[in-house]
Amino acid sequence: MARRPRISGEGLYHHIYAWGNNRQAIFLVDEHYQRYLNLLEIHGREHRVDVVAYALMQSHIHLFVHDPAGNISQFMNGLHGGYAQYFNRATGRIGHVFGERFNNRIVQANNYGLWLSRYIHRQAVEAGLVTDPVDYPWSSYHMYLREAPSNFLKPEITLEQFGNIGERTRLYKEFVLNTEHDPVDWNTTSAEVIGDSGFRQLVNCRIATGRKNKPDSDELAELIEIHFNIDLQMLIGACGLSERRLRRQVIRYLIGEAGAGRTEVARLLRVSPMAIYKALKEKV
Repeated sequence: MARRPRISGEGLYHHIYAWGNNRQAIFLVDEHYQRYLNLLEIHGREHRVDVVAYALMQSHIHLFVHDPAGNISQFMNGLHGGYAQYFNRATGRIGHVFGERFNNRIVQANNYGLWLSRYIHRQAVEAGLVTDPVDYPWSSYHMYLREAPSNFLKPEITLEQFGNIGERTRLYKEFVLNTEHDPVDWNTTSAEVIGDSGFRQLVNCRIATGRKNKPDSDELAELIEIHFNIDLQMLIGACGLSERRLRRQVIRYLIGEAGAGRTEVARLLRVSPMAIYKALKEKV
């Protein structure tokens, strides 16, 4: 049976997961975990992929990444190809290290992305390895709590959704440790696109038409109507505090979740680049 085409495109957020061949270990000692992280940084920089969260388990990995340039396949081929070569040399073995090509889902960054980061950071807890995720050294949770620096991780993509800087760490920690049920069963869902109805419609349309680039103006206008139930012209002529506040919310949604470019959104809404900048920097 032919494989389904890989879901890819500019500006998308991915949940990537992969297992060792026959569910065998892909990390045996600390040096193996560290080498994977080194390669993650190298290939993320080379292919312009932002790593939002990760968890390295003995027999599998989870990554939450943002792919602004549509390079996810090249990024993963370089990452796992490089690690497989290293692992085989280090252990004196031959053959496949990863049992299958990597799996990926497209995830809406806000809300659903928050829950995905929680799911990833709780991997070691759910596996019974630790009772507090901070005690597991091979996830990005430490960076979120500012207990360890990182040159390549982008936790702000998630943390900015938790209010002002002074509160983010505490609120995110409470969110991860909370026992509230996740709205998505990440272990069993077969959905390739995870998000609200408007987001799913947009991404599925891009997949169906084979388009890899960012959404065009007509698609963005349609998404605004679906997600916010408002007409584009209202935003273009926004006047008054409430309408301008709504326009800033739309800007953050289109760029942060729909994968639209800043220039395209500025042109669509007929606002200046500075207005886009201010909307993205505004504390939610």
